[in-house]
Amino acid sequence: MDKRLEKVRRKIENRRRDAHGNVKRKERSAPIIYDRHDEARDEPDFYVYQEKQEDKQESLFNKEWFMLRSMMAVLLFLGTAILFSNQSQALDGARAFIKNSYEQEFQFSAIANWYENQFGRPLALLPYENDMALHDVDETPDLAYAVPASGVVTESFQQNGRGILVETGKDKRVEAVKAGVVIFVGEEDNLGKTIGIRHYDDEGESWYGMLSDVDVQLYDTVTSGSEIGKVSSNEQAEKGIYYFALKQGEQYIDPIDVISFD
Repeated sequence: MDKRLEKVRRKIENRRRDAHGNVKRKERSAPIIYDRHDEARDEPDFYVYQEKQEDKQESLFNKEWFMLRSMMAVLLFLGTAILFSNQSQALDGARAFIKNSYEQEFQFSAIANWYENQFGRPLALLPYENDMALHDVDETPDLAYAVPASGVVTESFQQNGRGILVETGKDKRVEAVKAGVVIFVGEEDNLGKTIGIRHYDDEGESWYGMLSDVDVQLYDTVTSGSEIGKVSSNEQAEKGIYYFALKQGEQYIDPIDVISFD
């Protein structure tokens, strides 16, 4: 009887061991699942796409804004160039305003001269009219000058070295020989009240000295033939006199070669 009980117990123990072994094998073969939270899977993919779209739109906006500002700058430059190329007196106020606002700080005329030297006249397609002399001359140069004030030359270019002295009638008005911008108004040694004008068309300069009155201010725009001052007067001889010089680049030229003062 004891042997039978012992035999039964062994069978039960063997079955328990087999059952426990099967459970272990099943646990080893099953996949291991970890309890974790993947934040990247919580965000849908369309958010990333939307951010890329916003970056692309912002880039396009920056490019469009840059192009718009560039076009505005070009239009402003062309409008200013047209304004200063047109010598209509109706636009004198606008030209004076622009020059008074920018000339002293940005030296507009110097920049304009540099631009023309590098690239030529900005409005070459527009018709260009030369300033014509107001008085009859035997031979009209390619770029004619108006006469500042008719009279008799009492001191020649060879005698003076830079300009000439012209004797005129008393209280004669002095006129600009070419259109341009006033670059100097003040007192000069041995010349008294003096005006300097830089020409628009040929980058030359004209200088007027020994004046009793001055009718222009620094950076004013003047047209050919416009009055800029008055000659000095000799009360005893009842005559007037003024100084005149022409400058091309860094060289002075003889005014008699291009202007008839008779």
